Amino acid sequence: MNKTKYLAGIILLILTVIPFTLFSQSETPVEGRAVWFHGSLFEDDEKEATLHMKELLDKYSEIGINTLFCYYTMMDQHNRKWDYLEVLLKGAHERNIKVHVNFCPGGGVKLEGEIKEHPEWLIMGTKSEMYTNLNLAHPDAREYIKRKIKAALKYDIDGIHLDYIRFKINQGFSYDKATCEAFKKVSGYSPFEGKFDSGSMIWSEWLRWNAEQVTILVREIKEIMDKSGKDVLLGVDVFSDGDAAKVLIGQDWKLWAEEGLVDIICPMQYTNNADMFRRSVKEAVKATKGKCLLYPGIACHSSHNTNTPEGVVQEVIVAREEGADGVTFFSGFSLTDEFMNKLKSSVFK
Repeated sequence: MNKTKYLAGIILLILTVIPFTLFSQSETPVEGRAVWFHGSLFEDDEKEATLHMKELLDKYSEIGINTLFCYYTMMDQHNRKWDYLEVLLKGAHERNIKVHVNFCPGGGVKLEGEIKEHPEWLIMGTKSEMYTNLNLAHPDAREYIKRKIKAALKYDIDGIHLDYIRFKINQGFSYDKATCEAFKKVSGYSPFEGKFDSGSMIWSEWLRWNAEQVTILVREIKEIMDKSGKDVLLGVDVFSDGDAAKVLIGQDWKLWAEEGLVDIICPMQYTNNADMFRRSVKEAVKATKGKCLLYPGIACHSSHNTNTPEGVVQEVIVAREEGADGVTFFSGFSLTDEFMNKLKSSVFK
């Protein structure tokens, strides 16, 4: 065999064996075990809070909690003179727990600082009543949100998570002059020119346009994260029914999955009914499978249900059976020792 043929044979062997080695022996993906986590769980005193935080993170570590969706910038720093997020990051990372900072773009805001100076950023109702929610269709309001996210990216965080990435419930869009004019520029109509029902083509276009504004914000946030150069994931908390969410609150999360705009979707499937939970998870898996991670939201206690440790365990089992990538527990307040002990002795044994 001449030297050229010998070398060609060696190269062919390498090209054949290496891909097989890399991809056929890949590790099984780690199950996501997340908690929606509030800074108000802890005392304002740094020493007391740090000790309390250490105790809770140790308990989480024992049952395999590996992700915290941490509300911080908009609501949980309080009047602390120490950096709550920095302390949490240190404690969590020491236990191999990832921290994703949670923002609430469409949630309630305090009328202070920049927001107080710019009331035009807020939602205005059909009768000119004002609400303390940012209008996600207003470009300047979106810029305000993005500035907050850029500030969070200065920390050693593992992701950005978006809760309230939507308008107010029951089609609570904004009817201020600027928003109506922006809609008219692309549609030729004011939303007031159509009847407020789905039989109106103008109204249906208004619903679609508002959902598009939320999607624009998600795209803009994703772009900021991609340009940051940091290895961070983008997650979203969404209403369980994707089709209803698109119409009622402008939250087109099925599209976000389809376009690859988000890395993690957490449908808030808060119910004690295992069959209802299964149907919802099955539909979410169908919408997201292979496009992003799905961590169904299981509530120990919420405004919609009060579960039992046995019920929570059953829903973890259902999520696994239906092919979800993990689960998210609501919340740090209600995931008590009783629930954690039951999880530890069963599905998280």
